[in-house]
Amino acid sequence: MSTVHRPPILFVITGPSGSGKGTVIRHLLETYEDLEQVVTYTTRCPREGEVDGVHYRFIDEEVFQRLRREGEIFEYERVYDDYYYASPANVLHRGIDRIIEVDYKGHRKFRAHYENTVSIFLLPPSLDTLAARIRRRSPEDNMEARLENAREQIHHAGEYDYLLVNDVLETTLARARAIVTTERLRAERPRLLGQWEIPDAHP
Repeated sequence: MSTVHRPPILFVITGPSGSGKGTVIRHLLETYEDLEQVVTYTTRCPREGEVDGVHYRFIDEEVFQRLRREGEIFEYERVYDDYYYASPANVLHRGIDRIIEVDYKGHRKFRAHYENTVSIFLLPPSLDTLAARIRRRSPEDNMEARLENAREQIHHAGEYDYLLVNDVLETTLARARAIVTTERLRAERPRLLGQWEIPDAHP
C-alpha cells in the first residue's frame, strides 16, 4: 500500500451503539483501497460474526493493563462500567490515511494530538429507532445504560466536523464518501500550490 504525498488524514467516526458506525467504516474501506482501519482494543468477548484483528483486537484485562503500562495505548474508556475500549498508540505512523471508531472523549484526544483529524458523528433518526436497532442486533441486558450513553454521546455531536443522520443508508454512505473525497482534495491543496507559481489575481 503506497503512502500519501501529504500529511495523512485520520478520519474519526463516532456515534452511539447501533448508529451504523461499522457499516459506514466497512463501506469506506471497500471504496478506498488506500484507506486503512485502525483496529482498536476491547476486553469484551467477540459477538457472533466478529473476527479478532478485523473488528477489534479482543484482549483480556490483564493484557490491556500491560499494554497501557508499556505505552501501547493512546486513549481508553471503560464503557457501561463494564469493558475497556482502547486505541493503539501511533495510529498514523505508516504515513497513510486511516479511519478509527472512538467515542467523543477519544475524539477530543486525537483532535488535540493529530492536526489532520477529520471527524464524523453518526446520529440515529431517533432514540426509539436506535433502541430497536440494538435489540435486533443482539438482545442486551444493559439497554438503559446503552441509551444513556447514547444521550451522552449525542450531547457532544456539535464538536465534530460533520454530522450524518443515518436514516436512509445509501444516502449516509454517499455522504460519507463525499466527506473522504473532499477532505483529501483539501489536504492536497498546499502541495499543488507548491508545484505551481500562481499569478496574483487582477483587481
